[in-house]
Amino acid sequence: MVEDLQRNLTWPAFMVDSWGKNTDGLLFGNKYNGLYDECVTASSPDSTIKGKYCKIHAYGIGNVNTEATFVRQQLPLGHAPGKLDFSLVREWAQKPRMTIYPEMEYGTCMPNVCTKEELQDSLAQYLVPTGFYPAVIFCEEQDTDLQFTDGDIGFVSLVTFLLVLIGCASLMDIYLHFSSNDHLAKGALRYLLAFSAYTNLSKMLQVNPKATPGNITCLHAMRTLSMTWVIWCHQVTIPFPNTANILEVFLKFENILAQAILNGYPSVDTFFFLSGLLLSYSVLKETKRTRSFNILLFYFHRILRIIPAIGLMCGFQATVMRFFVSGPWSYVWNMYWQPTCAKNWWKDVTFVNNFIQDGGSCLGQTWYIAADMQMYLVAPLIIVPVYFYKNIGKAWLLLLTALSTIIPAAIIYAKDLPPTLLIAIDQSLSEKYFNLVYLPPWTRTSPWLQGNTRYKMSALVVTVGWTLAAITGLLVVFGMYSYNHFISPTPYELMSRLTYGGLHRLAWGAALGWLVFACHNGYGGVVNRFLSHPMWQPVSRLTYATYLVAFPVQYFLFYNSRDVYYFTHVNAIISTVGAVVIAIGVAVLLSLMAESPIVGIEKLLLRPNPGSSPRKPAVQENVEPHVSTNGVSNPVFMTENSITAEKTLEASKIVTAL
Repeated sequence: MVEDLQRNLTWPAFMVDSWGKNTDGLLFGNKYNGLYDECVTASSPDSTIKGKYCKIHAYGIGNVNTEATFVRQQLPLGHAPGKLDFSLVREWAQKPRMTIYPEMEYGTCMPNVCTKEELQDSLAQYLVPTGFYPAVIFCEEQDTDLQFTDGDIGFVSLVTFLLVLIGCASLMDIYLHFSSNDHLAKGALRYLLAFSAYTNLSKMLQVNPKATPGNITCLHAMRTLSMTWVIWCHQVTIPFPNTANILEVFLKFENILAQAILNGYPSVDTFFFLSGLLLSYSVLKETKRTRSFNILLFYFHRILRIIPAIGLMCGFQATVMRFFVSGPWSYVWNMYWQPTCAKNWWKDVTFVNNFIQDGGSCLGQTWYIAADMQMYLVAPLIIVPVYFYKNIGKAWLLLLTALSTIIPAAIIYAKDLPPTLLIAIDQSLSEKYFNLVYLPPWTRTSPWLQGNTRYKMSALVVTVGWTLAAITGLLVVFGMYSYNHFISPTPYELMSRLTYGGLHRLAWGAALGWLVFACHNGYGGVVNRFLSHPMWQPVSRLTYATYLVAFPVQYFLFYNSRDVYYFTHVNAIISTVGAVVIAIGVAVLLSLMAESPIVGIEKLLLRPNPGSSPRKPAVQENVEPHVSTNGVSNPVFMTENSITAEKTLEASKIVTAL
């Protein structure tokens, strides 16, 4: 036997051994993926026959009925593959021992001289008479000859150029730092130094233990925790197609605490709140300082800051990422996500992917950036009147706030939609709600329109404020429990739909408004000490880049998985921590290539003569400081909010987030 192994005479046994075989957990949805790597590396001594891994889905119904009751729908290209039909899953979760078989998936290994069609025919001849319906989803063999497209070459060339630029800039920066040749940094060389990882990385990792006046320090933790919340919710759902106990998963979400995942959508509204708060704060400060508003610079600043990082991630996902994905689930990436990204990347960089849903998009999470950009475009019409025409501006703001609650409620009523995205509703209703209420900017503006000012309060007011804010926040997250679980959910009625659907985002924004208001004015106590701790600052600076890379990182982890995933809440937390750590590491690289250099170059363009004195404010009386981001990020992910009345329109930092 040892001699046979050494002479590679047992290679057919590796193919047979790698087949997916019967195992425990069929009634809970376990799958038999087999061993992908053992299959594709099996080869005859002369390499004329090699292993080819194939994934087969077998749908079967016991002696109950012959209707189409499949757990998973096989959708055509252009739709998200592997969508769950939750109404059927709920039926099976209620009776996990009933004789309706869930979808069976297994991997098989066959010689590469055989075709996918031949495998399909042989399976059909055997399984159809037994009541099973096979479908060969894909077949794949080990590809040692990588085929590079023009897009791959272009992206690799761009990244190589940026890395070389960063390396040269870093070496020069280190030389200037230790040689004290400051005069060299005042010429054209300063544009190269904007790419220095030596300086930019030190800014990212900087921790300022002392808060300065006007610095809203609690926002660092709010950004970091909200981003972690988002990644946690995604990390729970992404492995669903490859979960060994898929039917048991739904039983594990019956606890009310699971609403923090099932109804985790307020995490997105947190970033809308931060966007509106910081944008209005910075613009009003700058307008008061200069008695004017430069709308061209306002828009230029936004576009310059936001597009490079998105474009770089779209380029990566549409081209070379496929070379880093392999395994029994890689076909989903290669057949759906990569072609979809290559075809629809333009929707992300033009900020229309929340309106144009047909065909999908490249970075699906950037629907938020699109919605926030659309709000940003109309922001001057909302914010500037508040300063120049205070009474009219306040009335105008009040009207818009009212409309932000009336519009989603009206859509929900007119289209007979649920109050929010509930897990156990008809798939068509979920898609309608997603397209008509969840994505458009005019249904998401409630938290974006919230504000914040300084005020002195009595102990009674503080106590009442914290109590109401806590109750409101808990009701928003957990108030849908009776409707939002799998086993016998309560049918929702009209008043619940209209009340929650129209007001819950405004209520969440109000609760967050109180949180920031109380912490910033010295009434936060232990909450403020926790949220304002300096430890949040480095990660807070990277939340925009982390937002962009988190989904690709999570996809990478899932589509490279070799074995089935067994869901428990502890496993979900562990995998979330891993995804967050990896995403932050990748975010550092993205920020060094496409975010920090843009910040530095923009400053040089706004102040082309570094040796000259900064422009003085037009009005010296009662000058108030404005929010700055120290050239690292933008208001929603701002760094230190330092005080300076000498810079130009840096207060109008772009607002991007989840």
